[in-house]
Amino acid sequence: MNSLSTVARSLLVSVIWMGLWDGTLGAGCSADEREALLKFKADLEDPSSWLTSWVGQEDCCTWSHVVCDNYTGHVTELHLGLPQPSNWSNSVLSGKLNPSLLELKYLGYLDLSNSDFHGIQVPSFLGLMTSLNTLYLDEAGFGGLIPHQLGNLSNLQHLGLQASKHYGLYADSLRWLSGLPSLKFLDLSNVDLSNASDWLNMINALPSLSKLYLANCQILHTPALANVNLSSLSSLSLYHNQFDQTSVPSWVFHLKSLTFLNLAYNTFRGPIPLQLQNLTSLRTLELASNHFNHSVPNWLYSLHHLEYLDLYSNKLNGRVSTIGIGNLSSLVHLDMSVNHGLEFERGIPESFKSLCRLRSLSLGYVKLNQNVSEVLEILGECASNTLQELYLDTCQLHGQLTDQIGLFKRLNRLILPNNSISGPLPSSFGEMTSLNHLDLSRNKINGSFPTSFGSLTGLAYVDISRNAMHGVVLPEIHFANLTKLTFFLASGNQMAFKANPDWVPSRLLQILNLVSWYVGPGFPHWLKGLQYLKSLDLANSGISEPIPDWFWSMSSQFYYMNFSHNQISGRLANIISVVGTDSLFDFSNNHLEGPLPMISSNLTLLDLSYNLLSGNLVKFLCFHPSEMRTTQYLNLCGNLLSGEIPGCWKNWRSLEVLRLGSNKFIGRIPNSIGTLTSLVSLHIQNNSLTGEIPLSLGNCSKLLTIDLGYNGLEGEIPRWMGVSLSRLSILNLRANKFHGSMPVELCHLQFLQILDLSHNSLSGSLPECLSNFIAMATSDNTDVAVIYLFFGGGEVYSENQILLTKGSFVDYSTILNYVRSVDLSCNNLSGVIPEEITDLKELQYLNLSHNLFSCRMPEGLQTMESLESMDLSVNRLTGVIPPGIASLTFLSYLNLSYNNLSGEIPSSTQLQSFDSWSFIGNQDLCGLPLNKGCSASIAVPSSGNDDEEDEFLWFSISTSIGFVTGFAVTELDVDNYNDDDDEESELCSSGSGDVYYPSNDQDPYLKGVDVYKKSTGISLGVPVLTSNLTAGMLLLNNDTYTPRFSWSIAADVESLAWDPHNSHFIFFSI
Repeated sequence: MNSLSTVARSLLVSVIWMGLWDGTLGAGCSADEREALLKFKADLEDPSSWLTSWVGQEDCCTWSHVVCDNYTGHVTELHLGLPQPSNWSNSVLSGKLNPSLLELKYLGYLDLSNSDFHGIQVPSFLGLMTSLNTLYLDEAGFGGLIPHQLGNLSNLQHLGLQASKHYGLYADSLRWLSGLPSLKFLDLSNVDLSNASDWLNMINALPSLSKLYLANCQILHTPALANVNLSSLSSLSLYHNQFDQTSVPSWVFHLKSLTFLNLAYNTFRGPIPLQLQNLTSLRTLELASNHFNHSVPNWLYSLHHLEYLDLYSNKLNGRVSTIGIGNLSSLVHLDMSVNHGLEFERGIPESFKSLCRLRSLSLGYVKLNQNVSEVLEILGECASNTLQELYLDTCQLHGQLTDQIGLFKRLNRLILPNNSISGPLPSSFGEMTSLNHLDLSRNKINGSFPTSFGSLTGLAYVDISRNAMHGVVLPEIHFANLTKLTFFLASGNQMAFKANPDWVPSRLLQILNLVSWYVGPGFPHWLKGLQYLKSLDLANSGISEPIPDWFWSMSSQFYYMNFSHNQISGRLANIISVVGTDSLFDFSNNHLEGPLPMISSNLTLLDLSYNLLSGNLVKFLCFHPSEMRTTQYLNLCGNLLSGEIPGCWKNWRSLEVLRLGSNKFIGRIPNSIGTLTSLVSLHIQNNSLTGEIPLSLGNCSKLLTIDLGYNGLEGEIPRWMGVSLSRLSILNLRANKFHGSMPVELCHLQFLQILDLSHNSLSGSLPECLSNFIAMATSDNTDVAVIYLFFGGGEVYSENQILLTKGSFVDYSTILNYVRSVDLSCNNLSGVIPEEITDLKELQYLNLSHNLFSCRMPEGLQTMESLESMDLSVNRLTGVIPPGIASLTFLSYLNLSYNNLSGEIPSSTQLQSFDSWSFIGNQDLCGLPLNKGCSASIAVPSSGNDDEEDEFLWFSISTSIGFVTGFAVTELDVDNYNDDDDEESELCSSGSGDVYYPSNDQDPYLKGVDVYKKSTGISLGVPVLTSNLTAGMLLLNNDTYTPRFSWSIAADVESLAWDPHNSHFIFFSI
């Protein structure tokens, strides 16, 4: 009987266990729990159908993402978290959380991470789900105040509340944590704790806490702890906070169980704390992006368990121990990059051969000064089998890459830019079969592409730009198997790209940059079908064919397109649609013709400069007048555009740079230009504009640059410019018809660095307030507006100006922000040159020539220590040359000719190094470099032969040039020149607008040079520059004549045309 009972009991137990095993004993989930889940689903938005199995009367234990107890059938876990939210941006769960979850009485695990609940508050009813031991709401899109009811979840062991950055989840107190005594895991990253002053004390009361993540919590203050109770803490992240202290909180040093410590992206400074050496269990130490200085401490090498060490972007300096680092044999990741004062005395040391587990090494901007082949040899000893990432950018590496590179079979990223690596790429490159990311840009690599390059089947990103590679690339061979290639950047090499018409590149290609490769002359038809291509740069690639229609049909997929500096002809198609809001198209410097196209309203940058485009602007500017444009940069200069500038600018209010120079525009500047309130740079120079500068331009208060030179603008220079445009750095009104005095209000332009009002009809005296030009007066230029603009895609617009400096026109661009210049030449300004001008101690170029200034030169000129060029010629200055001018050590151009200066030229190596023409025309001036001693007669007699020779030479030149230009050339009476106001006005007259800019016709000056050569046998050298000539000066045996003619010229003269036999030369003052 007993044995039978025992057998029966055993059979019953077996049946029960079998039921538990296969789940057949459980009755499935209860109807209440199934109904609760259906209600929960009903309030969710599920665009990716994650919950499609949640239907009808089926057993909810069989539904996806639901886990039930095998015996009771109760729902115990809901796994609704999605991986990688950025990859699921439009397919995540959203909506709201239904309180029906409260019916799940046995739910212990709830994961809703990586959803998007659009900023709704974390439901307070979650605090009633007391059976929960795990709650993950990370990156779930909740916002607002964290409900204190969560403190009722006394069984909770894991709490993830990492916030989505754009929804503003915050806590004003963490007192509710006191109700969670079993908590082991807490993640409050991205939660705003700036007002939760009790954060540390509340966390310190969690004795079981093992992992704590408080990244980017805007924590301001770390209170002192009398007793640190976090003895179980193994992981701590205080990444990217706003601590009001510069030292690492002392309580951190008591966490002896720590294996993971992240203090990166804070403001800690000083030496790396010595107390960290007590954390001997550390495996991960992240100190990146702080202000730690001094050297890398030697005790750091005693942390033998370290696997991950990140010291990126601090201020560490000195030499790294060549022996100690070899003690960290467990290292998997080492990053010491962007510590500009750090160096390895003899490069990567032999001790690196002990780092056999190393997977990632980053030493960018650390001084190695080592042969790259030696680096490969040391790392190849052991790490070649494990190394996956090698970052050695800007490390002063030299030498050649050797075949040893092929040993690194697992290398995924090879980053070696901005070094001096030379020689060709070795054929063993093709053996790095795991390579995905390659950057060898800005080196000195030469030779041709190795054919083995096509074996790198995993390559997705390649940057070999700015090297010296040459030869022919046959894509069918070199790119044969690069089916994953997404980015290929190779500008600045001298390659020829020869593809068969039927060659098909990687369909995944998104960015292609072949600047200065020879791709032409035909248009590359292999671009057809690249549906993912978004950025294309084929500037200076020898293309001369028109752009085909099939390519224009692709234009809507691009956000960047650059075909500049080719010979592309034909017409531009309409660009109606582009990708995104940061699209940049550059077709400058081609042979495009016809009218301007219609463009997309969201095109950010459009450069069509230096083509043959014609017609007016009406259709281009006024197309869809009700549609607002987002264009920020528009460059149409150097074309054949004509007519009046239309007035429909109100729809272009995003414009920051507008360049319409060197066209054929006529009429007035429209008043609607004043609606461009974002405008920073305005260039409408070298047209035929008339009328006054419109008052509405004063609304453009952000303007840094105004260039309206070489037009026919008239009236007085507006006084409001000095008040309304207070940020101006560059003001160029050169060669117009402005009259009246220089407005005193211009002195309010404290940021002004370049002022050019030359070649107008200004009169009166110079204002004494010139010292208010602070940007010219002080070396502290931190407040001076930087004239560089950045657009989407990394494109940079740099301002430029063509300035008359040292007697020649120079186009300043890259260093323009450091240039200080004042040019008021060729006006009718008079009176004394105010002494206040000498307060402009940073001024480099000063030109007051061809005016009516009188009296003495300013006495304080010696204080203008930055002065490189000064031209005060052709005025009525009297008295002696101030002796202090001899101390201007940077002065390399000086012209004081044709004044009434007297006395001895101050003696200095600097002044005596100038040619005599710098001082001629001052009858009572003596001393070197003039051939006139101070005790000699002022008059220097000439022989009769010299007179005859001079007369013949003058006749030859005046006849040839006069014939070509159609102007009469008459001789000046040099002695009486300064007494003839009419003659001086004639010399500097410039309002006609026909003197200054080149035409495409044959240069009449060069014709004159040719006639002169034939008649005298003297060859005149005329180097070609980029700007324009205004007046000629003929010097014959130290006597000067100024002919009365003007011409249009296609080249500038930088040097003197010299006759070595007769000491005759022609100098063109520009």
